[in-house]
Amino acid sequence: MRHLYPAILITTALAFIAACGGGSISDSSADTQNDGPVTQLVKPSERQLTVADFEDVGLKHSKDYKTEGLPSANGVSLFFWKIDGNPVQYEVRFYDSHEDAAEFGKSFAIEGAGPEAIIDPDFARYTEGLRDRRTIVHTRGSPTPRYGDFFIYANVIALCEGRDATQGAERCARLLQSIESDD
Repeated sequence: MRHLYPAILITTALAFIAACGGGSISDSSADTQNDGPVTQLVKPSERQLTVADFEDVGLKHSKDYKTEGLPSANGVSLFFWKIDGNPVQYEVRFYDSHEDAAEFGKSFAIEGAGPEAIIDPDFARYTEGLRDRRTIVHTRGSPTPRYGDFFIYANVIALCEGRDATQGAERCARLLQSIESDD
């Protein structure tokens, strides 16, 4: 029974997230609740972004993850970018098209970003790089989600580091602006 309680909580949380995030994909969908990413920005584009596009705007490519367990993704990379002198981490997931990213990747992005992100390997659907999606910020040493928000643009989903959803959204907006201006 003790092991059943966390499973019930996670299942209930996922059902709630799915119910709240079930709207149509638009240029921007703001979520004003405190239980998930703030903006969940979805912006269509015909561009086909690559690792080089992120490097061109100043991000440092750190490593690549396997895509096993992440439907339709053809690459996942970890990047760092200095913002105001501080390194900020981004996980970027690459797909064949914007449609694939939005259709197959959005629920995984919701699971990977925001204050209620699933960072327990027993419950996360995509576990590759899970250790990098956690950070320890509390004095008790409890792991918390590293990524505060995400965006879907062109053929990518980018999870953006932030101590909370608001900071994650700000960092997502900054990266998206840099990528769009590099077009």
